[in-house]
Amino acid sequence: MPDQPDVSPPPPAPPPPPSPEEAAASGIPAQRQPGHDTLEPDRPAPVAAASVPSAQVADEGPAGARENGPGEIVPASGVAAGTQAAAVGEAATDADLASGTVGAGEGDGRGDVEGVRARRWVKGGVAVVAALGVLVLGVVLLKPQPKGAAIAAPSVPPASSGAEPATPYDRAVAVLEAQAKALLAGDESGWLAAVDASKAPLVAKYRGLFRNLRGLGVTRFEYEPGLGRAVKGDATALSIRVESLYCFGEQMCPADAATEWAKPPHISQTVTMRPVGGRFVISALGASPNPDFHQPLPWESTDLVFATGKRVVVAAATGQEKYLPVVLPVAEQAAVVADRYAALNGTPQRDYRIFLAGEKQWKSWYGGEPDEWAIGLAMPLNRRGIDVIVRMSEMDDALTLRTTVQHELGHVVTLTGAFQMDAVEDTWLSEGIAEYIGWKPKGAAGSFRKYSVKWQFDRAAPKSIVPVRPGPKAPARAGDAFYGLSHWAADCMAAKYGETKLFTFVRLVLTEDNSYDQASRDAYGVPFATVDKACVSWIRKQAS
Repeated sequence: MPDQPDVSPPPPAPPPPPSPEEAAASGIPAQRQPGHDTLEPDRPAPVAAASVPSAQVADEGPAGARENGPGEIVPASGVAAGTQAAAVGEAATDADLASGTVGAGEGDGRGDVEGVRARRWVKGGVAVVAALGVLVLGVVLLKPQPKGAAIAAPSVPPASSGAEPATPYDRAVAVLEAQAKALLAGDESGWLAAVDASKAPLVAKYRGLFRNLRGLGVTRFEYEPGLGRAVKGDATALSIRVESLYCFGEQMCPADAATEWAKPPHISQTVTMRPVGGRFVISALGASPNPDFHQPLPWESTDLVFATGKRVVVAAATGQEKYLPVVLPVAEQAAVVADRYAALNGTPQRDYRIFLAGEKQWKSWYGGEPDEWAIGLAMPLNRRGIDVIVRMSEMDDALTLRTTVQHELGHVVTLTGAFQMDAVEDTWLSEGIAEYIGWKPKGAAGSFRKYSVKWQFDRAAPKSIVPVRPGPKAPARAGDAFYGLSHWAADCMAAKYGETKLFTFVRLVLTEDNSYDQASRDAYGVPFATVDKACVSWIRKQAS
């Protein structure tokens, strides 16, 4: 088991929850599971006031991001100077959000937060219901809905250190190997020396890749080339399908990786290489005939701007960099909470990666998130690497931003090391524990989902803490109640047995794939049936 990090106190408590009277007109959504999605919790409705895949090399300017230090925002070239100098340090407030600092769309008049909230609350359950039956590829946060709402220029290449490779294919592969070494050495000129200097868009593309990967802290990058194929119309060129393996930290890619899921993640591309001046260079970058299901990843398809804190690297798509000064301190606070539970779970993190997506990126990164109610995503890349994505157009207020980021980091620390992506039958536990972490220091009683839980008890009281996953024709609030009940289940196990034993149970189920009964006996010393019966009664009393 890796060493555990120091445990720091949780962040200050968020604003108090609404009163039951205020809740009369509210509703919630939940989270989905095709990766690990996040639904937003049910809360009262306030009165309303009046990416391009890597295969497509666009003619874009250079990214311009540079190496950065803690708390420094590193924008792409061309970003306004005012953004570059933005200060990082204060958490988001409703006033920030209302003024457009967070969540306001480009020219869409969303500065009126009350109006935005009124629209938001009618989103929810339907998406969750559909998503809960999908095998987990990530984790998403969905939004709540109101009560009663309808369902709605290169340098000279380095000198050769040995004999010239014998064949054109060997010579081309040697160039790719030298390019990968230049990336890890922080040598941008050496990296770009592998690219045809006469193709400005392609050079800009590779400059962006270099700066994105360096900004994310790349520690391993290597090409695994396939067969070289002739290029029609150019007898000297080669087309090679390559798998690009990458790691952000040794923790993400341990040396003893024995299974495919534990090995480094990768992207699949096709490069065309031709000789220029007696040396092969990349003259075209195209799609692989068999891309990885994660593609396109943020760093391969978008120029990113970075803000780096002590525990978190926040990367924003171009156009979303204005949110970096608000999101970074919120993410740093969330990381303090996540680190505490990573220590309990035995999954300490070197750092956390959070990507801020505009609508274009939200609909393309990792294959695109089709669920319009999803507002956050935790995407496992391999057994120990998980990316977090936040949909900035839906971050309408400070509480939504905080609980979304904290929830997704909760997925990171509880799914790191899992032998498989996730099992559908364990969705209640993975989402319940993410809600448990996401709403801290409040418990389930302070979550807006409690109204949907009460709705569920009034309709049909659950007989187990493993809630029945709603079907596609279930009422909209059913998905939200699923998340709420899962949160209550985590609260109950913590109250009765303590957090340390709760996280032992979570680890045994989610990462070691034990049965509920075996995990319960090992963690709590009693059969799961005993835990289940006691917690159903406990939840009924607490939620009434």
